Amino acid sequence: MAYTVKINTKRQAWELGAGSAMEQKMIERGKIRPNPDDTYEIFSKEASKDKGEIAKKGDFFKVDKEGVPCPSERNWFLRNHLRLEGDWYLQDAKPLKIWRKDDPECEELRFLLDKGRLFIHPDNPERYFSAFLWGTEETAAMDAVIVFYVVAKDPEGKITDINFNFVDEDYFQRNYIILS
Repeated sequence: MAYTVKINTKRQAWELGAGSAMEQKMIERGKIRPNPDDTYEIFSKEASKDKGEIAKKGDFFKVDKEGVPCPSERNWFLRNHLRLEGDWYLQDAKPLKIWRKDDPECEELRFLLDKGRLFIHPDNPERYFSAFLWGTEETAAMDAVIVFYVVAKDPEGKITDINFNFVDEDYFQRNYIILS
């Protein structure tokens, strides 16, 4: 089991529903779809082609170098980012536990599999991982990294919940380092 920390922590981000030029650009390109109930579908790399990740008005989104948006839940974003100026933020990079396909099984992975929160499809390398995240089924290729953002445990140390996501291998290589 390895730990990682994000190295590229200065990022631009925009609040959904605030009417930024970037939000309008993403809507025009079909990368963000507003819904009548103040939710948005964000077509991230992990989202299906037909249904985006569900985000709410007030949540934030970032856009990667390829022009693909990624949502961030409002409270998590505000707890973990410092606004620098304009739409620039500095992320508080904390060590996070990760898991890759060839790593030994860990208790976090076992919890997600046992609870039906993560599925592995060995017959499909492009959709090797799947999980219901952000209100939709997300998938990731077999070289993706599973990042455990928050692992909640009871007083006896038993896992009760996990906040996790998939990180594309190329993005991971550019933006994270493995801690020894």
